[in-house]
Amino acid sequence: MNKADLRKLFLEKRKSYTAEEIQWKSLQIATHFFARFMLADVRYLHIFLPIVRQQELDTWPIIQRITKNYPSVQLVIPKTDIPNLSMGSYVYEPGIALQTNKWGMSEPENGQVVDASQLDMILLPLLAFDEQGYRVGYGKGFYDRYLQRCKPAVIKVGLSIEAPVPQIADIDQYDYKMDYCVTPEKVWEFV
Repeated sequence: MNKADLRKLFLEKRKSYTAEEIQWKSLQIATHFFARFMLADVRYLHIFLPIVRQQELDTWPIIQRITKNYPSVQLVIPKTDIPNLSMGSYVYEPGIALQTNKWGMSEPENGQVVDASQLDMILLPLLAFDEQGYRVGYGKGFYDRYLQRCKPAVIKVGLSIEAPVPQIADIDQYDYKMDYCVTPEKVWEFV
């Protein structure tokens, strides 16, 4: 299937989940994430905030555990520049003031900017992914453009409530391959 068909299919599939199912899958993903990644060498970790109206997985269990148990890890969260279809990262601190953009994404109102080249790990949102490690997002290209500014060694970890499809038919030169993808069942490794 191509990206457009996968996007449509998985957006519809998400609508069928209850809030309880999303929460359970989110907790399973958090469990697998912390079992696989020790974070000892991670100084800056980019994590997305869930878009509730899109029934995205809940990243708050990961955020809360890192904040509590990994004081050496600095979390950063995205803020979009919608007219330019670009994105930046801002330091996350508990209690930071958030606003909701037109797509339902919670973003920091302001704060300390962290350059993409400083990131050691980035957790990627997605609708679908394939067994080769490529992802399908919402189609605006924010993360693909953002990854161009990251250092080559950044660890790219997708978080998915769904298992992979065999192959995305229309991968192109602008698509970045993930190193890992965490699902409720397991951690997929592509490195």
